[in-house]
Amino acid sequence: MKRLLIFSLALATLAQVASCKKKVGWEYDQSSAPTTNAIAENAYAEMANMSDQAYKGGVFVYGIGKPIIRYQDTHEVSETEKADCNVIITIDTVGSQDTITIDWGSNNCTCLDQKQRRGKLIIAYNGPYYNQGTIIRYTPVNYYVNNNKVEGLMTVENMGPNGLGQPYYNVNVDGVVTLTTGEIATYVSSQVRTFTNGYNTILNIYDDEWDVTGTATAEVVNGDGYVANITSPLHVKVGCPYITKGTLEITPTGKSVRTIDYGSGSCDGTFTILINGQTYTIVV
Repeated sequence: MKRLLIFSLALATLAQVASCKKKVGWEYDQSSAPTTNAIAENAYAEMANMSDQAYKGGVFVYGIGKPIIRYQDTHEVSETEKADCNVIITIDTVGSQDTITIDWGSNNCTCLDQKQRRGKLIIAYNGPYYNQGTIIRYTPVNYYVNNNKVEGLMTVENMGPNGLGQPYYNVNVDGVVTLTTGEIATYVSSQVRTFTNGYNTILNIYDDEWDVTGTATAEVVNGDGYVANITSPLHVKVGCPYITKGTLEITPTGKSVRTIDYGSGSCDGTFTILINGQTYTIVV
């Protein structure tokens, strides 16, 4: 497995819009949709990174302490075995489909990324990440991030090379996130992630670059629903914490579209946002 970069970076950036309002003179219809989406998208985005780390015997960012590794062992884990929030990783290669289970236990654990997690994540896969046709399924079980409950299914399928010889993956999420605010978001996304660089250096993730296309929608109880659409591929690089180019539109239900332009390739944390005919420049 190798880390997947998702366009959560792009959508999470929109969560900063409300906090920037007073600073840059925003005049637009405020919406909770960007914040809701950032929580949902990031929760699912992290799962792919977790499976990569767990496959190698650790959860360096998403756990705390030294993980306990088990093989072909599916019995329940007692809290006494999880002293100091050591995460239990169970790897099962005996059944019809290989699985990895990451177990934080039933109590919140403060992880190295400073987020609190509890519950389990089950990853099932039918082959190596780099093989065409491999399908990886991520299923959270009583799983919470900062007390937001994350449910549903994320599926990643290796589609093989495109016409340019670049491997690409179909990534689909059908999930529900129950926020601490009382909002319940039925979240659905469909993306294509294409390796544009680094796919021939399997052991080195630091030269990886991706183009991401696709859409996300959410119906939200007690909050704003929305539709997000990538109108020009978002380009992401390992080692750069920002989207470097591409455009994205997000439209909260009953409100104006927000058009985000991430520029032409510089890793500078600068993007523009167009709302109601006004363009603003944001520096993260």
